[in-house]
Amino acid sequence: MNKISLYTLLILLFLGLSKSFSPSSQKTKFVVNEQVFSSMFSGAPISLVLIDAFQAGFLIKTHYLKFKFIHGFKQDETIVVRTNAEFWKKHQENIGMTLFRRSERNNKESTTPLPPGGLYVGDPAFGFWKYHNSGERRWYFHRAYKEFNKKFFWKDFRPNYEFYEKAKIHLENEKAFYGLAGEFGTKGTITKSLYLNSPYRKKEAKQSFLDHIWYYISLPPWSIDQAKKTPVKSSIKEIEDKKL
Repeated sequence: MNKISLYTLLILLFLGLSKSFSPSSQKTKFVVNEQVFSSMFSGAPISLVLIDAFQAGFLIKTHYLKFKFIHGFKQDETIVVRTNAEFWKKHQENIGMTLFRRSERNNKESTTPLPPGGLYVGDPAFGFWKYHNSGERRWYFHRAYKEFNKKFFWKDFRPNYEFYEKAKIHLENEKAFYGLAGEFGTKGTITKSLYLNSPYRKKEAKQSFLDHIWYYISLPPWSIDQAKKTPVKSSIKEIEDKKL
């Protein structure tokens, strides 16, 4: 009887803490689907890359997505948002992919999952096509944007013209594109070897009852970087101010 009372007390304590310290009562934004990204992020050119998808909670699961927000001319930012189970499951195969992008030329937006960096490939303002001895054309960023290879975890990867053409077709048909040989996405060879081992990824580990309670207390809010004022924070504040 004592054990049952103890377990009941622990469960009630957990549920109470979950409600008190849940990110829903903090600053973590809730994202219903990809359609809300347009109003959440301003500026161009921008890309929103999914870098992790995880859950928290011992009895009641809360679903989270972690993104790397990349602006072509400003500092990157890491962002954590809450979401529903449906949207969370929908993108389990899209870690390492861009889920939202906006072009600088015409402010055209897209939510079709594509390999990171696809927004810039083929744009002469950011790079050029170079012929190799085999006759194949591969994409190279201009020297001013050479850090883009690291931004998108490409390392030695160079998109060829066929990659560019296929990506455009998939974009027009609003169909996810994972590369010519499935190099990108959660199961992609490039993503798995370079991206999933990056410091942005959350390491999976078994957690105890107390670990889950502590997680609710220590979970990062909407933006992990509290010390810096970033373009994303500013844009969100402007949106909220307009609503008021």
